Amino acid sequence: MSPTLFATRKVAVAVSAAMALGATSVQAEANWPAYEIQNINEVFSIRGTLDNSRNGYGAAFAGETALGIAKGVNDATTSDDDNVIDDVVDAILPEESATTNSIYRPFNGNNFLFEQSAATDWEPTYVPLLENTPPVLNPDEDENPDAIPRTNAFYFDATPLGLRTGSTSALQATPLPNENCDPAENSDCSEFLYYRDFESRAFVQSDAGYLLLPPEAASMAYVTADEDLDPTPVQTGGSSVATAVNDNGVVVGYASTEFSETAGDNIDLCIEALADEDSETVPLPIEACVQNLQNGSVIGYQTRGYVWQVDTSSMSIVSQQPLPLTFTPSELPTESDRDNVYLGQALGLSDGNNDFIVGRGNQLNKSDRPLSTLYAQAWKAIGGDYSTYLIGPTVEDSERVEQSIAYDVNDNGLAVGVVRRWIDGYIRNKFAVVDLSAEPEEYRDGQRYMFTEPNDFFDSQSDLASIGRSINNNGIVVGNIEVDRVKNLPRRVRAFAYDHTNEDFINLNELLTCDSRGYVPAQEGDEGVEIDEAGNLWKSYTVVDDENFSTTITYNVEITLVDANQIDDNGNIVATALVRLPRVKTEEVEETDEDGNTTIRTVVVIDEATGKPVIETDANGNPTTNQVPRSVVLKPVDAAQTCTLTIEDGLNPPPNERQGASFGWAWLMALAPLAWWRRRKS
Repeated sequence: MSPTLFATRKVAVAVSAAMALGATSVQAEANWPAYEIQNINEVFSIRGTLDNSRNGYGAAFAGETALGIAKGVNDATTSDDDNVIDDVVDAILPEESATTNSIYRPFNGNNFLFEQSAATDWEPTYVPLLENTPPVLNPDEDENPDAIPRTNAFYFDATPLGLRTGSTSALQATPLPNENCDPAENSDCSEFLYYRDFESRAFVQSDAGYLLLPPEAASMAYVTADEDLDPTPVQTGGSSVATAVNDNGVVVGYASTEFSETAGDNIDLCIEALADEDSETVPLPIEACVQNLQNGSVIGYQTRGYVWQVDTSSMSIVSQQPLPLTFTPSELPTESDRDNVYLGQALGLSDGNNDFIVGRGNQLNKSDRPLSTLYAQAWKAIGGDYSTYLIGPTVEDSERVEQSIAYDVNDNGLAVGVVRRWIDGYIRNKFAVVDLSAEPEEYRDGQRYMFTEPNDFFDSQSDLASIGRSINNNGIVVGNIEVDRVKNLPRRVRAFAYDHTNEDFINLNELLTCDSRGYVPAQEGDEGVEIDEAGNLWKSYTVVDDENFSTTITYNVEITLVDANQIDDNGNIVATALVRLPRVKTEEVEETDEDGNTTIRTVVVIDEATGKPVIETDANGNPTTNQVPRSVVLKPVDAAQTCTLTIEDGLNPPPNERQGASFGWAWLMALAPLAWWRRRKS
């Protein structure tokens, strides 16, 4: 941990902007750095997702390497089947439909791991896990099935020494022959049935390779309790997700521990169908029947927060164990409550040791009945075991509290999360902090801690929804917050940073350098000139592309940070930004096959004269643009580089300017960070 987080400079506020918002004219000052986007080039192209993919999201830092998740595969088909676009740069193509899983067709992957670093000039590089198949354009299932990605994988956390963790689905198993299918008689049936060995498996990864982390063995293979049925174990794979890891090889997350009663009943039906010799239909093989249940999400499990201890030198599991809830289900007073399905999730882990784990789970009300929603909880390592603690507020503290979650915790025991509550007649998320190093409060038959909800842009609680995703050892929290005040409409969000020690809250876009916001120096007389506080002239960079499309296109760059996913102890941030890109023109075409069946599909429009794709335009002939997400890597630089150009948001307080009366925060210091998706875990 570095002794000082940032190079410091006092950032002055724009009084005129503050007064326009009805704020006081008192200037606030705080020490923040400027931030520079690393994976942006000289023509303001952000490389924040894999080639051929639609969206990119920041995930975590593995040392000096940034990790991300690419989601969605571009669809580059045209009306001419032989014409497939494979070289479009920085434009929005249609996205291939993400089909639901079915036993009658192969699995298609839609989520991919990637990494980027200065060593590769921040170019996103696909990271293979179970397969070496990145997103590809328009793969042919018949001609090259091995080129089609078959898994979905996610990164959730990483360590300074490079350990990474997340979850993945299994590879597609060898297809099963479908005994009910005769293609000569029925062209709509599938000759093969498709399944995989598990739906979700936690993993830990290093330079030496990767290791899958299984759930409890009792949840991986089902044995019927019906004496009239075949007792051969039925493999389902169970479920596990790894959400956090530290350099001691401790991995936490959540995993299945046993089958729910309903899951057993459903699997019994598969076994019964195979045993029914009088049935007029041929039953599905047990693997396909189970996969069909998995696809319909009807195989349920008891799920608990979970800890795996990994030997990182040999990449092997030393031990694994579930974490307790704040109550023992088998001790509940009613049979229905004892047989209920309960959920616990460990989502955050202290980095230097495993003393602190945070997450959420089911809890009890004052009548010792389980609450239907989930609330934050913590675990502390004591003598080799983990003691569990409530984190309030819960519905018992206020009827206006819906639920809560703890996402992250630092080495000092300061955790960050979200309290979901009613504010002014609407449900809002509010980011919150809690100090687990302090003494817990006595609470009924146990102990608990209480979240505190810091104010954001104001000196009293606002109704702006916010999520705190990550906290570093310097007490800096990052996440996202709404910036529009209209109550009953969707609101835009922006990435934020909060300094817990100094009680400072800021829109991270206010800290970007001007080039990271898409500006270049301008001259008097240039179109669209803006003037910063020092009197310097700037203008948005204009992209001119005369190579990739049927005609030359121009549009202005726009980059907006909308979520900050993780911050390390040096102040480096992995975030997600929305960037403006032109949209390729598409059209719907009707096709009729040899059997007379008609289908309509969306294809990219190609200019016959140039053979290049056409860009969609508005009524004035300008390119139609949309915003798409990209992973961005932010590093702190000299605060003197902070861009002071005005940001046009629905709510745009200058850095650290607060509205309303002053407020004493000494009480907060007395307490002295999910589930999609810092971590998509719900």
